[in-house]
Amino acid sequence: MLLGSCAGDTGASATDSEGSSSSGDETGQDPLDAYRGTVERGQYLVDHVLMCGVCHTPTGDDGKPDMSLYLAGSRSYDFTDIDGTIITVNAENLTSHNPEGLGSWTDDQIRTALIKGIDDEHIAIYPIMPYPEYSLLTPEDVDSIIQYLRTVPPNDNVVAADFPHFDQQPPAPAVKDADVPHSTLPAGDPDFAAAERGRYIAATACLNCHTEQITPDVPDLAKAFAGGKTYTFIRGAPEQTSVNLTPDATGLADWSVADIEAALKTNLEKGTNRELCNTHPGGPDRLGGMTDADRHDVAVYLHTLPPVENGPFQCEP
Repeated sequence: MLLGSCAGDTGASATDSEGSSSSGDETGQDPLDAYRGTVERGQYLVDHVLMCGVCHTPTGDDGKPDMSLYLAGSRSYDFTDIDGTIITVNAENLTSHNPEGLGSWTDDQIRTALIKGIDDEHIAIYPIMPYPEYSLLTPEDVDSIIQYLRTVPPNDNVVAADFPHFDQQPPAPAVKDADVPHSTLPAGDPDFAAAERGRYIAATACLNCHTEQITPDVPDLAKAFAGGKTYTFIRGAPEQTSVNLTPDATGLADWSVADIEAALKTNLEKGTNRELCNTHPGGPDRLGGMTDADRHDVAVYLHTLPPVENGPFQCEP
C-alpha cells in the first residue's frame, strides 16, 4: 500500500513522540480510533505507494484490475513454506463490508494487522502481506490508511480460506529501521534530505519485493534492494525474480535519477521501452501516480544506495 502528501514529508522514522505510546494492545501504538493523518493521504498510500490493489483487487480476463471488486480480495498466490508445503494464500476483502470485509474490525485491529501481522482472531498473517516493512510506517500514515479503508464501499465478495490453513506463530519479525541502508550522500549534500525521504518510501514500498530472503519473507538486509527474491504466483508457472535496484553493475549502475523516475512513471525499461516485469506495479495508475516529488525522492535514494553485487536478474528464466 502507499501515499497525497509525500511519505517523505513525515520523515524516515517509524515512530514519533505522539505515536509511540506503549498503551496499544498489540501494536505499541495508541489503541484509540485512527485520528491522525487524512483520508486523502490514506488513499494515496493505498493506491499509489503501497499498491494494496495489486493483491487485494482481482484481475479480469483481460489481466486488468476488476474495479467492480476494488480491494474486495480473492487474488490467490502459491508459496512454498519453509518445510516444503505449498500454501495457497488468498488476499482478504479490505472493503467496509460486514462480515466479509473490515466492517466489524476496530481501528486498532486493522492497525495490528497492518504493522504486526496479527488478524482480528489473533492469528498470524502469512507475510506475503509485508507487515514487517509496514511496521516502519509512521503513526500518521497508519491512521490515514485506516481512515481511507473505512470509506471504501462495502463489497460482499467472499474470499476463500488459505489452504492448507496457515497459522504462523509468531508473526514474522518487524524490519528494524536501523537495518535499512541510508544513502551514501553526506549529510551536507543538497540531495541528502530528498534521499532520506525516498528511503522511507522505498523501505515500505520496495524493500519486500527487491530483497532476497533468509527464510520465507524474512529479508536479508545485508542485500537490501539488491533483488534476487523469487516468486511463483501461479502453481506450475516459472519463477520470477526481482531485479537489483542498487547502483551496482549488476543493478542500476548506468541509470540516472531521471531514468529511474521515468521507469516508475511509465513502467518502461530504460533504452528498450519494453514493459518492466509484469509483477512490477509501475505506470500511470500505479506507482506512476506518485507525486513528482515522491518519485524524485525515491529515485535519488536508489541512485545513491551503497552498491551491492547481486545478479544480474531478469523476470523469468
